[in-house]
Amino acid sequence: MIVESMTTQVLYVILLALTPTERWSAAKHQFGASSAVEGWLTAFAIVALITAVILIIWLSAENRCSMERLKREVAGLGLTVAIEELRQEIAQMMSMMSQQTPAEASEEMPSEESEEPVAIQKD
Repeated sequence: MIVESMTTQVLYVILLALTPTERWSAAKHQFGASSAVEGWLTAFAIVALITAVILIIWLSAENRCSMERLKREVAGLGLTVAIEELRQEIAQMMSMMSQQTPAEASEEMPSEESEEPVAIQKD
């Protein structure tokens, strides 16, 4: 907001400072010696932008191909079946643990109180 108002004020000052004849001559005047440099800079920026877009497309395609190749290798090794079997076993164990009553769980796990140090007698 502040930048916009400053920009418009600067433009008004420039327009008021030049007469219509000076504005016309400035508008039809060719750019100076920096026009060649500006042209090369613009061409370089366009080439850099096109190169960046091509690289991004290439990298995304390469990433997609590598992910598909990795999925095929994992499926080829049979690891997906083993992983699913492990998940099923874990789910069964979790359901068995949730079905246990608290009394059964305390019976299976030794309590900390029963572990007393045993004194060794020397003869």
